[in-house]
Amino acid sequence: MYPSDIRPLTSLRICAALWVLVYHFRNHLGLDLERFGLVAKGYLGVDLFFILSGFILSHVYTRAFAERRFNYASFLWARLARVYPVHLVTLAATIAIWLAALKLGVGFDPQAFDPRTLPQHLLLIHAWGTTPTVQWNFPSWSISAEWFAYLGFPVAATSSLAARRQPVLLVLAALALFVTMFLVARAGGVLFTDMSAQIGALRILPAFLMGTALHRFGSSVSLPAAAASAGAIAACALIAIAASLRLSDLWIWPGLALLIYCLAETSKAAKPGVMSTPLLVYLGEVSYSVYMVHLPVDIVYFHGLQRLAPHLSPAGAGLAWSGAFVACLVAAIAVYHGVERPARDGLRARDPFARRPMSEPPHEPVL
Repeated sequence: MYPSDIRPLTSLRICAALWVLVYHFRNHLGLDLERFGLVAKGYLGVDLFFILSGFILSHVYTRAFAERRFNYASFLWARLARVYPVHLVTLAATIAIWLAALKLGVGFDPQAFDPRTLPQHLLLIHAWGTTPTVQWNFPSWSISAEWFAYLGFPVAATSSLAARRQPVLLVLAALALFVTMFLVARAGGVLFTDMSAQIGALRILPAFLMGTALHRFGSSVSLPAAAASAGAIAACALIAIAASLRLSDLWIWPGLALLIYCLAETSKAAKPGVMSTPLLVYLGEVSYSVYMVHLPVDIVYFHGLQRLAPHLSPAGAGLAWSGAFVACLVAAIAVYHGVERPARDGLRARDPFARRPMSEPPHEPVL
């Protein structure tokens, strides 16, 4: 059985967030890091988060669903308490930066900062095909996709319960759904694993279902500790090699699923592993804030560098580029302790739909 708090998966979140940040910062300061395949594939960090989300939410809520204790309204309230306060704060920060830029005469792409799309962002439907491109705090499209999955969680829970006797079938179904959607999108000239505003809500469907399937499978089948650790290392190697060689995401995406399953299996061992160390777990806790603040930090930090130090040496550019991650972490820690955690706890304590207490681990995955 899995422990209530699967700490290795909490730590994995910061790895996924940093992968995305490296991808988004890849071409700043003339470093041209996109020439490295592992960097160019950083958008897959979002898919890693999506699979994690399906796994952990299944871990937290499926038993209550099976025992008819699941309160759908409270579930949605808890999900909003988890994601919405930071979404509002980072959206407001992006608006403030845009207004300051207008006042200073700094040009921004009007398609990326269109006030007419703010209602979609406030309603968390901006990845449902309601906006022509990613706008405002661009990374928040994935939160819109998560909200889409939250609304459909009862379908995932029902699928998990139906697969109790043959959980491998649900894993294969999730994989088949991913392959089908990937190939259909490719036939239309779209990279499925890079969809965002282009109905990015569809992108989360196979990933969330895969997370649900992996949790069901892991609840039925356990790996020896040594095999789980070896499997996690093998999954990392598969992802790194396939990404470095720029192989199709059809090869990399299953590696993400394997990594999550094997890391979750390591949590069943009596002796905690490296991914359960307090520092990594803490960084995993603040990873959502890291992800959500990185665009406002990106805009301010790199535009500031461009004005203050326009001619950096290669070594100086590399050092300055690394500093962006420090800035993101500092901002994220402030947002986590000042907004995310108190707002989440306060809203959950005031759940208007609560009927009875429902236990859940303190660290839940979200982008």
